[in-house]
Amino acid sequence: MNAFPTPTPETVQWLRQVLGAPITAVTPLVGGIAHAVSAVDTADGRRYALRRWCRPGWQVEDPWFTPANEVAALTALAGTGLPVPEVVAVDHTGAHTDFPALLMTWLPGTMLPSATHRADAGPPPTTAMLRRLVDAAHTVHAADGTGVAPFEPYVVLADARPPLASTRPRLWERAITAGAAVTPPARSTLIHRDYHPGNTLWHDGRLTGIVDWTNASRGAPGYDFGYLRVNLLITYGQEAADALLPLLDGHDPAADLLAFLDMEWEGPHAAPLPVMESYLERLL
Repeated sequence: MNAFPTPTPETVQWLRQVLGAPITAVTPLVGGIAHAVSAVDTADGRRYALRRWCRPGWQVEDPWFTPANEVAALTALAGTGLPVPEVVAVDHTGAHTDFPALLMTWLPGTMLPSATHRADAGPPPTTAMLRRLVDAAHTVHAADGTGVAPFEPYVVLADARPPLASTRPRLWERAITAGAAVTPPARSTLIHRDYHPGNTLWHDGRLTGIVDWTNASRGAPGYDFGYLRVNLLITYGQEAADALLPLLDGHDPAADLLAFLDMEWEGPHAAPLPVMESYLERLL
């Protein structure tokens, strides 16, 4: 988890101007690893969510995932009935704030554990909750994604190599070869691109929020389900990942593989290699 800088007085002043009320608190929210997200409270009792693009190097690593991209995704989803934030204000370049910033409405609910919190994940989502996630994704994929960044893989398979610690390099080589041979999708839609339990909010089994649309893209709709499956695997185990399959109409195994290969294979957020390799073998 990154330690992001505290918003500057200039940023707080911008918040006061766009909200028209004194700011009583700007509280960092835990869990984010890509950009800083804070709760913003006003003197008249309102609460908002503030995202700041302050991770060093993001312009080089993720140049297409800008405030404008998240705004385009949220604009496309307005009116769909999905519980997504509404755009309140945006400073695209950081001209009035310390970093590029997006202010959004606050959504209620409790966030589910993500792959970065798998040690204390608790019970997996119920079948009813998974069905709500599938239905919500279908609504996303039906929205107009014009203006959202085209899909760009995190992992360039032409340059990929098996994890150094793996004792099964041939398995990874087979997967990389198979992934590189997948043809472009017949249909590109708006996708969340980071669709996993940690980016959803819940109350009494009801889906109350889908957040973190920074990485939204136009790509294969099956990618969202593949990404959800591998995150269920990492957080809760194989049984939870497989529980999603009966709920999918037209399951796309190729998208499952591409979503898996687009994950972090090594490092602090990767699953243990035996878990990953067992799942990879099943995918192949």
